[in-house]
Amino acid sequence: MNLNRRKLISWFGLGWLATLLPSSLVGCSEATPNASAPAAPESVAAAPSGGFKLIGAVAQLDKNGSLLSDDKKVAVVRDPQDASKVVAVNPTCTHKGCTVEWKAANKEYVCPCHDAKFSASGAVKGGPTSTPLPKYAAKIENGQVLVSV
Repeated sequence: MNLNRRKLISWFGLGWLATLLPSSLVGCSEATPNASAPAAPESVAAAPSGGFKLIGAVAQLDKNGSLLSDDKKVAVVRDPQDASKVVAVNPTCTHKGCTVEWKAANKEYVCPCHDAKFSASGAVKGGPTSTPLPKYAAKIENGQVLVSV
C-alpha cells in the first residue's frame, strides 16, 4: 500500500475522530460526578426510590439549629414557614463548591468563600451565584430527621 503524506494525515484524522466518539457519547450520558469537581447533587425528583436516610435526632437539630450529615452532603434546618417541618438541601455552594453555613439569626445559608446567600429552602438570596442549592425530601419521624437522598 503506497501512502502519500495527505493520505497518511487523513488516516490519522480519522483515527483521532474514532477515539473521540466513545468519550463524546459518555459525556452525554448520566454519570456520577467527578469527585474533584464541585458537586452537582441530585434533586429531590432524582432521589432513588424514596429511600430515607437518618441524618440525626430532632433534639440535636433543635439544640444546634441545623444538622449536617456525616458526609457533608445534606444540611437540615427547621422550615421557617412551619416549625413542625424540616427543610433539607445540599450544602455545597453552586458557585465554587464551598460548604455553606447556616446562620440562624438571618435564617439563611451563607457561603464562607464569597458570601453568597441562600434561603432555608436553597433559593438564591444574593451573591455571585444564580443557581439554587439542590433540595431533598425530608421528614420527622419518631424523633428522628430523615432525608431522601
